[in-house]
Amino acid sequence: MLKKSAFLLLLSGISHFSFGQQITSQNYQARDESNLVEFEFVLPEKQYDFKTSDLLVKWHVLLFDLLEQTNGYTPNVAARSLAYINLASYEAMLPGHSEYRSMSGQIQEYERHEDYDIGSEQFSSAVAINNAVYYMVDELFTPAPYVWMEKVWAFKDSVNMVLAKDLDEETFQKSRNYGLAVGKMIYAYSKSDGGHQAYLRSYDMNYLLPECESCFEIHRSADLENTGPLHPGWQYNRTFMIENDTDFGIKPKVTFSKYPKSPFYKMAYDVYEESKTVNPGNKKYVIANFWDDAAGFTYTAPGHSAAILTMVLRKEPVSIEKASELYCRLGLALNDAIICSWKGKMKHNLIRPVAYINRYIDSAWEPKLLTPPFPEFPSGHSVQSAAMAEVLTQTIGSDIAFTDYSKFWVGEPRKFKSFWDAADETSVSRFYGGIHYMDALDQGQDMGKLVGQNILKLKFLKD
Repeated sequence: MLKKSAFLLLLSGISHFSFGQQITSQNYQARDESNLVEFEFVLPEKQYDFKTSDLLVKWHVLLFDLLEQTNGYTPNVAARSLAYINLASYEAMLPGHSEYRSMSGQIQEYERHEDYDIGSEQFSSAVAINNAVYYMVDELFTPAPYVWMEKVWAFKDSVNMVLAKDLDEETFQKSRNYGLAVGKMIYAYSKSDGGHQAYLRSYDMNYLLPECESCFEIHRSADLENTGPLHPGWQYNRTFMIENDTDFGIKPKVTFSKYPKSPFYKMAYDVYEESKTVNPGNKKYVIANFWDDAAGFTYTAPGHSAAILTMVLRKEPVSIEKASELYCRLGLALNDAIICSWKGKMKHNLIRPVAYINRYIDSAWEPKLLTPPFPEFPSGHSVQSAAMAEVLTQTIGSDIAFTDYSKFWVGEPRKFKSFWDAADETSVSRFYGGIHYMDALDQGQDMGKLVGQNILKLKFLKD
């Protein structure tokens, strides 16, 4: 536990916080897995102004640490939590911004009671957002290590103290209580979606995998501790948009075959041959590991997509209400993208490259990355990153360049010309890693783009 003096220091009344350090090549070394490493450590130094988008940026910087450090935080759970946290943030700021409309009546089964329409008098959006996000994080990350939750509690209190300095007591208390009330409301709404407390059990021991020549099977050398696929019922979770409650009719274009002259064999052989060009130190190897995003030692693929928005806003702040809109829209898209991809995965139950190649091409072959414990088609990385790219391209811009500092233990930060540039690299990284056929990547991007287009139909601004 933090010592009292250290805790009081965190709560000291300062108007801006400075975080980060000057980046040097020495920072990018192989990470010591025994050490707790904060995401902020590798970011350029920044002065945060918590009356702007910086408030949500800093909350997400903390969230990335939590996503990495919390047991049970699979990509599915991460996408879901990011969505509800940012929905609460958005709904909490509405009284202070009459030009925005609620998601009530726009997303499935969400109705906001008129009692929450309190008006803008004596109201601080920043205070409401800070406390709504805190409430959600406190509820959704109950398995998180205590040392990381201490950082959450201290940050919430320190921001409250900073913001309270410029407000009268009634305004602060009203805004604080409102944010907590909205958080409680959104958390209650989240419980009925099918994924409540999914971090408690990622694998269903009672789920029996179908057995057939084309069927997915657990790769035992990578998943000795697992007795079944990851979240086999996730496809039944409630999507935010009813239009996304589908697999869009997307299915594998190449029919399974074990015969050497068949298109499927050729597709698998392409993975096999490509893996020979992916070697430690070269660009393909770096790309494969940069986007690996495996649960347990990264903040997952949806977390990586949220980090892209975070790094853009960290460099170029916007208003707090605009940031709430952007994070909310992205969170909803990531959640729906994962559900859609699981609909395809569990429906088609397609064999992974490692199983096919070991059986029909080379029994000793191993992919460059560990094969995840769920079916092959479509690629979840491709679906969620395409949803991210579609949403952020249409809401921020098609030519937004940014530097991705995410994987400091892989190598130097990577630079991208656009959101789609990053999404395309995310997708092909799974081919380099040897865990997806190209068909799963190409059609995964098609699926993600459709998810994003549906999310873009949501109306955040009033007519």
